[in-house]
Amino acid sequence: MADAHGDFLALPARVLLGAAEPGQEHEPRAARLPVKGQGTIAFTIAQRSRVTVTVRADCWGAPGFRWSVDFGGATLSEYREGHWCELKPKEIGADWMPVLGLDPDPLCPYWFSLDCHNRLLRYGKGEMRLETMLMEHFLGPKPPEGTPDPYGWLCEVGEVELRAEIRGEAEIWRDPVTFATPMKVVDPDLITMDDVARETDRLTVPANLTPACQQLYQNVAGKAFVLDGPDFEDFSKAIRRSIETPGLWCHEMLEEKASEFGEKNERATYLRITLGGNQGESPGIPFVMEIWPHQHYSPIHDHGGADAVIKVLHGAINVHLYPMLSPHHETPYGTAVFRTGEVAWISSRLNQIHKLENLDPEPCITIQCYQYAATNDLHWPYFDYLKKWDVARFDPNSDADYRWFKEKMKEEWFARGALGVS
Repeated sequence: MADAHGDFLALPARVLLGAAEPGQEHEPRAARLPVKGQGTIAFTIAQRSRVTVTVRADCWGAPGFRWSVDFGGATLSEYREGHWCELKPKEIGADWMPVLGLDPDPLCPYWFSLDCHNRLLRYGKGEMRLETMLMEHFLGPKPPEGTPDPYGWLCEVGEVELRAEIRGEAEIWRDPVTFATPMKVVDPDLITMDDVARETDRLTVPANLTPACQQLYQNVAGKAFVLDGPDFEDFSKAIRRSIETPGLWCHEMLEEKASEFGEKNERATYLRITLGGNQGESPGIPFVMEIWPHQHYSPIHDHGGADAVIKVLHGAINVHLYPMLSPHHETPYGTAVFRTGEVAWISSRLNQIHKLENLDPEPCITIQCYQYAATNDLHWPYFDYLKKWDVARFDPNSDADYRWFKEKMKEEWFARGALGVS
């Protein structure tokens, strides 16, 4: 831990608060903030009982704020003049999260953000990001210079008091939740000042990604990494014809896979064409070309906690994002559309829970790239996905090797002339 005169960037991005000792689960516990006056605490609970998160000043009168989450909802109170007064924070209307209080899902993550600089207190569920915020309270503009600030004490807060029976460890992140997380990655030469200033539909550059995503991006972002290359300029047309023509490989394989995720559903299918072998650093083979016919989609799933990059090689794909992998939360909080040449990213913390769907008449073809972060010592080998009211495991498989598949598409494409097909 760096001291007050140390390098800010040397401070840890997060610290962990372990589970309480037996018999002390309901006792208040202090979680130290890596940087005074800011940060986010996130955790899941072991029992569906009241949760409180409190910040207090270490000064006379000890003003403070307290979030309380229970079966009746969520409230925010301010301590002043010797007692707690309930405030009226702004509620963010969200169809995807109808319950403000204790969640029906026992593995629901709860998060609370303190931001003294922007004078904001925020509460949300699921992935720790602005899009999953449920309530916020703005303390008002900072008073003019020379005028006492009633909330100036927030910048000196070094701890958060947590009273909850948590499951596992609570995470205390250095940064508060401040803005919407951009999912689309562009080359630095393409980003503009307006892109940086925009509050929604923002873009990001590879340097802002996790180290694992940066590495994956460099593998597939090059101009030569395309589907319709000079040795087979009709590759995408051959795939479409193979999908649409009974008896050809793609059409037959999709029929065969119609029950892969449970009950037969011809649209809940896509093809996985793998490139290379399993290198032991990802769930399954790290590079997978996926083929999405019109109106086909994946189940809601994660990537086993792995980082990932998705590049669209042909067509367009809709990425629906969810706060958590839960049968209680099957309404997305957002959707992003990616078209040919565009790149999306996924980390263990952000964009992890999603569903892919092709709503475009043209088949979509993507390259999916996976890698565990260097700090990931679990290496969960499965993708977890929703199967009715349960979470099931998908073992990342391969429908064909890329080199074999490409030759097969060439064979089918060039044979069409002999069959009198245009």
